[in-house]
Amino acid sequence: MNPFLLAAQRLLFSSLVTIIRAMPNPRALRGWCLLMAAGMRPFGGGWRRLVRRNLRLVYGDTLSVGQRRAIVRGVFEHSARGFGELFWRPEEHRLTVAEWCRVDGLEHLDAALAAGKGVLLATAHIGGWTLLPRYLNERGCVTGSLLRLPSNPVAHAAQAAAVSRMGLTFYNTPLSRDNAHACLKLLRSNGILFIVADRRSNDVKVDFLGQPAWCATGTASLHLRTGAAIVPAYAVRAGTGHRLVFEPALEPLASGDRKADELAITAQLHRIFGGWIRQHPEQWMWNHNRWRPRRHEMRG
Repeated sequence: MNPFLLAAQRLLFSSLVTIIRAMPNPRALRGWCLLMAAGMRPFGGGWRRLVRRNLRLVYGDTLSVGQRRAIVRGVFEHSARGFGELFWRPEEHRLTVAEWCRVDGLEHLDAALAAGKGVLLATAHIGGWTLLPRYLNERGCVTGSLLRLPSNPVAHAAQAAAVSRMGLTFYNTPLSRDNAHACLKLLRSNGILFIVADRRSNDVKVDFLGQPAWCATGTASLHLRTGAAIVPAYAVRAGTGHRLVFEPALEPLASGDRKADELAITAQLHRIFGGWIRQHPEQWMWNHNRWRPRRHEMRG
């Protein structure tokens, strides 16, 4: 990368993070993030086209013009607020994550932990999803997170530093052999491994929001290998705060055919994710080419 461009990006990132961390409360943070979103929109033509294309694919002609516009606007706001929430530290403003959030279904997580085989906390890129591991860490749970940091070196370094400052243990994906062993060790010690599981991958194709999509089987594979419970959980924004929801653990029936079981569990998870997204479409990442086919399919 051009060194001058790299320096400019570092300065921009540093300035934005400094402003974000100075916000005195969640209301001020939300206001600043909405300003950032407004500043992003004039330069987001590619995002708008991709969001509209994905909405047509999933919803066809069932959305009104107003609904489509609200979701497109929400994608920019969701992205800006996610950026701000990643770098804003509530403890610097005498606020805990628990005070910033309403939490439902915690008994489901506790029941899964009581089984003693660890928990795979599976979520999607919806709402303030980064607050889930932060809340659990604050609660004193032993956690680790699978994260895919940005390829841009400035964003990569800034986000890695932010996550480390939160006191979170994270493993950048794709996993190295050492990190894969660390994840297994965490689960076997009854820890919680946080996985954002709605990313595109080339593992298997399942139905996602009514369309065939290539999806990752990592969550299913870890469950079959360790017996760790799979607990779906999500976070959605509500005003200046958040609602964190822990759902009952999945109860998959093992058939003895590992590939078939991975496919069934992955399909079940994506049905659950699809339900969340349909309830809160403006808070999901429609700006990703999630239904892109594999190369051999495009050639065919």
